[in-house]
Amino acid sequence: MQAGPDRLYGGDVALTRRSSTSRRVSAVVLALAAALAVSAPGLQAAAPTPEVRIPFPEDDGSLTPYTFQIGYPLVTLVYDTLMWRGTDGTPQPWLARSVRRDQAGKRVTIRLRGNVRWHDGKPLTARDVAFTFGYFAKHFHPRFTPQLEAVKRARALDAKTVQITLRHASPGFDDQPLSDLPILPAHLWKDLPAGRLAPKGLPVGSGPYRLVRHRRGKSYRFRANRGYFRGRPRVETIDVPFISDFDATVRALEDRRVDMIPVTLPGSAQERLSESVFDTKVGSGYTGTTLMFNLRRPPFNRRAARRAVASALDLKRITRAANLRGTAAVAADRGYLHPRSAWAGSPVQRFERRRARSALAALDLPQIRVMAPNNDPVGLEAGRQVVLALERAGANAILEKLPSDRLAAAVGQDGASPKFEAAIWPSPALASFDPDFLRVVFGSRGAPINYSGYRSARFDRLAARVAAARSPRVRRRDAKSESRLLQRDTPAVPLFFRQGTFAYRPQIYDGWLYVKGTGILDKQSFLPSAAKDSAPGAAPRPAASREAEGGIGVLGIIALGLLGIALAVVAFGLAARRRPAND
Repeated sequence: MQAGPDRLYGGDVALTRRSSTSRRVSAVVLALAAALAVSAPGLQAAAPTPEVRIPFPEDDGSLTPYTFQIGYPLVTLVYDTLMWRGTDGTPQPWLARSVRRDQAGKRVTIRLRGNVRWHDGKPLTARDVAFTFGYFAKHFHPRFTPQLEAVKRARALDAKTVQITLRHASPGFDDQPLSDLPILPAHLWKDLPAGRLAPKGLPVGSGPYRLVRHRRGKSYRFRANRGYFRGRPRVETIDVPFISDFDATVRALEDRRVDMIPVTLPGSAQERLSESVFDTKVGSGYTGTTLMFNLRRPPFNRRAARRAVASALDLKRITRAANLRGTAAVAADRGYLHPRSAWAGSPVQRFERRRARSALAALDLPQIRVMAPNNDPVGLEAGRQVVLALERAGANAILEKLPSDRLAAAVGQDGASPKFEAAIWPSPALASFDPDFLRVVFGSRGAPINYSGYRSARFDRLAARVAAARSPRVRRRDAKSESRLLQRDTPAVPLFFRQGTFAYRPQIYDGWLYVKGTGILDKQSFLPSAAKDSAPGAAPRPAASREAEGGIGVLGIIALGLLGIALAVVAFGLAARRRPAND
C-alpha cells in the first residue's frame, strides 16, 4: 500500500511529541546519514537520460520479426534472443541462464532466467521458446528459417527448461540461431489467421524497450521497459525520425536535431563532424562491399568472364580509394570473411593485370554495366573504382547509379526477377560471425539471399561439413576451402570491409558501446553496467568503479548503518514515552 501525503509530511502524532534531546540526536544522525546516502552511488542511482534521438533511413513497418526489412537493431530493442553477442562479438547467455550440450552435441538443454516478462505482463516461459522454433520452421523467413536447418525438435520440459534436438552437431548454434533468432510470445502469435504476418497493433516483446508510437512515414518512439530483467534502461525514451538522405542525416546531427548516426561515416562526414561537441566510436565492421555478378545471363554466366574481371581488380588500390573518402577499410583479400574473423583463412584474391588484359581481349565482352547505390558515397566510390579498373584492363565499362530501392529490385531482392549484370552489393556480417551463413548466400537449395544465382554441388557439400564439424580446427579448414572455391567460381568479388565509425553527441548520451562487427546501435548501449560486465572477455573492474556504477560500497554501508542508528534512537524515544511512570 502506498503511503498518503499525511503520513509522508505530517508525521505520526506520537513522533511529534519526542523530547528535545531525542529530536536533536535523531536530526543529527538522520542528516549525516542522508548526506552519506547522497554520496553513496548504490543508494542513489543516476537518473536515466530522458531522450535520445536516432535517425533511420526509412519506415520499416511494425518492427516485428516478420515485418522488418533493414531495422534488425530496432527489432532487438523490442525482442530478445536466447543468447546475445557481447562487445567482443562472441555469444553470451541472455534470456538463457545456461546452455548445455550432451556428449554427442545433438541435444541442447537451455535453462531460462526466472524473472522475464513480456511487455503485456505475462511471464516468458520455455513454451514460448519451443513455439518460436516451431513457428519459424513452418513460416519461412529468409534470415531466420535457414538457421534452423539442424533443428529436429524443440520442446518445453518445464516452465523454465527447453530441450532442442538437432539432426547433427551444430558448432555455430550459439551464434545462429541462439544469438539471432527473436523469441516470440506464443499467446499472441499462435492463432494468427492465414496470410497475416504478425499480430495487429504495436509489437509485444520482452526487450528493454517497447515501441509505443509509430507515425507512418515519419518516426518511431520507444519507451524503456523499467522492469527489464537486466536492469532499467539508462535512456527513458528513444525517438527515431526517418531521414532518407545521408547528407540530411549529417545536417540533422550538426543542427542538434538528432543525437547519433547509426551508420558508419564516410570521410567527408567525419571532417564535417570534427568539432569537439561530437565524438565517435570506431571498430571492426563485418559488413562488406562486393562486386556481385548475375550468373543467369550473359556475359557472366561464363566463369571465364567473371575470372577475367576479378583479375583486373586491385583490391589494395580500391581499398585505398575508399580510405581517401575517409572511411578506413580493410581489403577483402580473404574472401567473404573479415580478416579478423576467427574463421578467416589466408588470402585468396589476386590482382593479375596482364592476365586480365589478355583474358578480356580474348573474350571481347560487350559493355559491362556496373550498378551502384547513389545514396551510399563509399559504395558509389567502389563502383567507380571497379569501372576504372576494367577500363585500365581494356574493357568497356559504365557505372549506373541507382537509388537503393531500385538497386534492390534489380538484383532480385524480395523475389523480383534479377535485371543486372554486375552490381555493388553488401556481404552479410553474419558470415564472419559464423561461416555456416555462407550457405544462405551461396547454397543451391534454400538460400534466400543467393542473388547471384550461383549453384555448386561441391560448395553444398562443403557447407554441410562446415555446419556439422564439431572440431573448430576442422571447421576452419572447411571454411577456408569454401573461400577458395568461391574465389575460383567467382559468383562475386569481395572488395573491402569498412571500419565502423559512428558519431554521437556525448553531452546528450555517452553510454555507447561498440560491439565488434556490428557497431553501437545495440541494446547493450542502453543497459546498466551489470549487463555489460557479463560480456566475455570483460576485465574485472576495481571496487571503486563498481561502487560508482551501482554497488553499495563502503559509504553505502556506513549510510545504512547510520540510518539504522537513527531509527533505533527514535524507537527508544517512543518506548520511553509509552513506559508507565512507576517503571
